[in-house]
Amino acid sequence: MEIIKIAKTIQKNGGRLYLVGGAVRDQLIGRNIYDKDYCVTGISKEMFIKLFPNAKILGKSFEVFEIEHAQFALARKEQKNGVRT
Repeated sequence: MEIIKIAKTIQKNGGRLYLVGGAVRDQLIGRNIYDKDYCVTGISKEMFIKLFPNAKILGKSFEVFEIEHAQFALARKEQKNGVRT
């Protein structure tokens, strides 16, 4: 599935798709992009699974979904565990 189709599907359902991580850096400095990671905002995990039932679920702390070698993480709040000093 093309990334444009994925982005349009997400957008039609109230979400947004952003290219993030090393791909952004590589594009800015003129390097070839080999690894594309995306952040999805505005939709729930359940909605993502409904829209893309063939996505492979990766990750243990939080789900990352893989569709045709591209990885999609839902936006989340970082939570720190441990004692504050």
